[in-house]
Amino acid sequence: MGYYGYRHMRRKNTAPRQDNPALVARIEKTVAHGTSVMTDWERNFLGSLLDSAKKWGRLTAKQHEVFQRIEKKLDPEVQKARKDWNQGWSDEMAEKARFAAKYYKSNPPYFGDAAERILNDSSYIPPEKLYRKMVENKYVQRALQNAQTGPLYEVGSMVTVRDAASVVGPIRRFRGKNAVVIEVNDNLSATKGARVYKVLPIGSVTPVNTEERYLKKSRI
Repeated sequence: MGYYGYRHMRRKNTAPRQDNPALVARIEKTVAHGTSVMTDWERNFLGSLLDSAKKWGRLTAKQHEVFQRIEKKLDPEVQKARKDWNQGWSDEMAEKARFAAKYYKSNPPYFGDAAERILNDSSYIPPEKLYRKMVENKYVQRALQNAQTGPLYEVGSMVTVRDAASVVGPIRRFRGKNAVVIEVNDNLSATKGARVYKVLPIGSVTPVNTEERYLKKSRI
């Protein structure tokens, strides 16, 4: 057998097909349950599946996999649960979702698309499963706790850069020196003491960004 004949055989789809005597009825039932909540793509996809099922009596494994996802989404019990979730949506939950979205935008690559939608569409309510994955994991919970604690040093206050080997970044050359806090940023880190400050070291004309853990209250 030649090289191209071998490549043709390798490309042949050998995935098992899904045969189901009640397949047409299942697709029609799904369409009836979800006409008003389906996307245009889902509506067109199910229409194509229905034609295939009527003609061939079966679907490919990939078609069946996608159909099962849509079928589950449009199940009346699943829709009711989604409706209950939406009705229970609160301002506090929305605030936490926005915080989580900002956290993931600052710490990619996870949940990028969802974060973008949450931040740019105030009417969007993420599904319960997605919300719990984004908000209730230990990293976002730690970041929330850090943010709710508030900054240790306010704008205008005098601080001292810690004189320790653990101090890193541009602030390192000012170890042991005093500085004035000129800006405090939102804390979007799960690491304790990672809130970012902009400080102006005494004697310098250039502000420096650093983290809270590298600062301490000045005795002046």
